[in-house]
Amino acid sequence: MVAPVDNLTRLSGTLVGRRPHPSLAGWELVVLDVAETEPVDGRADLLSRRRGETLEVAVPVAALAGAEPGGPLSVRARLTARGVMSEPHRP
Repeated sequence: MVAPVDNLTRLSGTLVGRRPHPSLAGWELVVLDVAETEPVDGRADLLSRRRGETLEVAVPVAALAGAEPGGPLSVRARLTARGVMSEPHRP
């Protein structure tokens, strides 16, 4: 499998659910109803076309402090060979 180009997109929407990531300690898989997307300057934008979809995103537990299902969530994420992953910290 070929890794996608260096890319980054801000995803914002409603957090639907969250559970521990099966293979990354300290990370969770969240289900995000993506309402808004925004390209990040200087990076390829591979996720804006996913606006309006529900995505599973790997997010570090530390970046989810206070995030509850039904509430808002905004992360900068990239498309990887392993799926959609947020940055390791909130910008």
